[in-house]
Amino acid sequence: MRYTTKSLAIFFYSLLLVVLFPVVLLIYAYRLLRGKESPTHIAERLGRYDAAIHLDPRRPRIWVHAVSVGEVMAATPVLRELRLRYPDALIVLSVTTTGGREVAQSRMPPADHVVYFPLDFPFAVRNAVRTIRPDLLILMEWEIWPNLLSAAKKHGATVAVVNGRISDKGLKRGTGVKWFLAAALRNVDILAMQSAEDARRAVLVGANPDAVHTVGNTKFDESATMLSPAERAELRRDLGIPDGNNVLICGSTRDAPDANDPDEEDLILDAVLHLYLVHVHNDLSVIIAPRHLERADAIAKRLAGDGNFTVRRRSQPALVRGTPDTRYGDIWLLDTFGELARAYAVADVAFIGGSLVKRGGQSVFQPLAQGVPAVFGPHMNNQRDIAALAQSEGVGFLVRDAADLGETVHQILTLPPGDKAVLAAKARALIERNQGITARALDLIDGVRTGRLR
Repeated sequence: MRYTTKSLAIFFYSLLLVVLFPVVLLIYAYRLLRGKESPTHIAERLGRYDAAIHLDPRRPRIWVHAVSVGEVMAATPVLRELRLRYPDALIVLSVTTTGGREVAQSRMPPADHVVYFPLDFPFAVRNAVRTIRPDLLILMEWEIWPNLLSAAKKHGATVAVVNGRISDKGLKRGTGVKWFLAAALRNVDILAMQSAEDARRAVLVGANPDAVHTVGNTKFDESATMLSPAERAELRRDLGIPDGNNVLICGSTRDAPDANDPDEEDLILDAVLHLYLVHVHNDLSVIIAPRHLERADAIAKRLAGDGNFTVRRRSQPALVRGTPDTRYGDIWLLDTFGELARAYAVADVAFIGGSLVKRGGQSVFQPLAQGVPAVFGPHMNNQRDIAALAQSEGVGFLVRDAADLGETVHQILTLPPGDKAVLAAKARALIERNQGITARALDLIDGVRTGRLR
């Protein structure tokens, strides 16, 4: 009876998708007319990879799925380790978002093909699985798509979740439909979770306890090598930051989920004005990197419209918004893909976006990897473990609001040079001490495989 209940759950889920299919087609037709999709990309989302993937039947096949930019970054060390372990394998990386695809292609991870992830319609995932024919399917973080998982298992693939993470919202939703999630999760052989809390949550939403393991966050392994002083100086010149200026970089800033609340850039502007007016940081350069680049035009207008700053856009160096008589300095808008991780190297302090507004927080790993202390707001529930670890190590600083952000940045900027050097060393040491997680996750996967990929 238990098996029948689970089968019925997947059946009704698939039936609902069939009903919604015409609506999905209309949405993609609209995006096609607006130039936001291409026929090839829509075909990929329906599992048609014939034009994108050319298979050698003699090669073992690995499929890694990463939703967007953050998951692509977390998948990079996984792809690198897979290539080292299985040099003859054909590796396919799938993504869901346009940003994820652009970053994947610009970073050139060690994958043979980058494609869009198929929608979870039964026919679409069957098309995808028949084309890719994966021996191993790895889903980054928490991508539980019932029809895909079922099709992959029927094909004989080993299925694993790596870097598993369940947010507060995910836990609330998951426990409400545990009967349904359990049906999908029975097709997952290994769940390599980021933390003990994530492992506990996986069991609560229906995962088999024997399949759940606490491994850690692969983003520790993705973290870039710390730039040398010469490389930092060159990057500062390239960005146009004046010699001797302190730098505050605000990474992956977000809009507010409630339209009545201020967006994060507005809160940052309040904090920066506090730094200029109250603490007279006239030697401060500010870099703002929005999480979603389609917001860049509106952000540039808003920041320049304040009248206190000129705005310089990385994507359009010749375009400067504002007037020569602005009261304070420039704000740099980093509106390009793939530069943020490296740009953190020029900063004296970093603010982590998505944390002053209720978006769950963005990555803390990148600034710490460059030896830069991280400041974040109270909404870090998507990054709770690394945020707590950074705080415990004295390289992460929790702030309540914009005024608190200004005060905390001021305290860090006015530390003696020796104390700043200690902060940088502790931040980088935290990253280095926690590396090796990717290898542990893949060791677990190797341990449950019935056949070898070598």
